[in-house]
Amino acid sequence: MLVTQTEIRVRYADTDQMQFVYNGKYLEYFEVGRTEMLREVGLPYSVLEKDGYQLPLLEANIKYIKPAHYDDVLIIKSFLKEYPALKIHIDYQ
Repeated sequence: MLVTQTEIRVRYADTDQMQFVYNGKYLEYFEVGRTEMLREVGLPYSVLEKDGYQLPLLEANIKYIKPAHYDDVLIIKSFLKEYPALKIHIDYQ
């Protein structure tokens, strides 16, 4: 299993009127984690796309446990649990 960590500081523009990170932003944060994980193993999207590979997001489930606020530093943990041939499954925490 591959596990990587990516730090993201919450921008003011990511928050809503209640001063919480808008729920849709978490998928963007996960994308940053996924992109950085692939970059760390030497497979940035530019290389994958050049070689004819695509990584569409097929399913997303999020359980919101605690709100994040402006200027918080979030640690996105990306877990690649197995190395299949046709699709990859990445979990986040």
